[in-house]
Amino acid sequence: MKALRIYTWALIVALYVPIGVMALLSFNNSKLPYVWGGFTLRWYEALFRWEQAWGAVVNSAAVALAVAFAATVLGVFMAYALRSDRYLAVSQAAMVMPEVSESLSFAAALWLLKSHGGVDLFGPVGVFLAHLAYTLPMAHVLLAPYVAYVSRSAVEAARILGASEARTMMSVVMPLLAPAFVATFLIVFANSFDTYVKTAFTTSPGFVTAPILLWSYAARGRGDPTIYALATLMLIPSLAAAAIYFRAVKRYG
Repeated sequence: MKALRIYTWALIVALYVPIGVMALLSFNNSKLPYVWGGFTLRWYEALFRWEQAWGAVVNSAAVALAVAFAATVLGVFMAYALRSDRYLAVSQAAMVMPEVSESLSFAAALWLLKSHGGVDLFGPVGVFLAHLAYTLPMAHVLLAPYVAYVSRSAVEAARILGASEARTMMSVVMPLLAPAFVATFLIVFANSFDTYVKTAFTTSPGFVTAPILLWSYAARGRGDPTIYALATLMLIPSLAAAAIYFRAVKRYG
């Protein structure tokens, strides 16, 4: 048990100390990361004047919101359609496969579709579809257990009263799944907002997201601390989504 506790704390340190150092450097008055020049907000002031950065953040937020809504809604309908016990295990396995597949396989699939199918998936639409393909299995896996536990008697009662399949889904199932829907929406949003690999395979020069902008500066070795400020601010949507998620889990159990 002691070894497990040590491993857990070591993992937490490895994950979060670099993030804390980055946030600290965004307030460093020196451009050199290994020299502390005092506390300053000038990098944030420079960030607020950087139009390209704000355009990239808006692009990331717009794609993430659209993907989160589409993936969550489609995930609910998929989980409801495949809620039978004989389909549940098979659907879970099929949906998890894209989640664990390598990025190279994803890139190869996009290249084949573009080369042999004549479909151009580069730009905002391509980024949206790539993120949706990446997060839809996640939404389905998260929602399937909740859909499976929806009372069958409530669904059957709605059917007896004359409700159609769509009306039963919208008036009975969806209100019962509201907490799970919100939690899944937030998780998908956070994953889409921060995704770099899927975006890099499908974006175009005219459509830049925040992760693409950050990576382009990091790859070129540019030591502008404004990037630290941008990366620190990008933590806020993810942290807010996580806080709302855990609050919802605690409230609705």
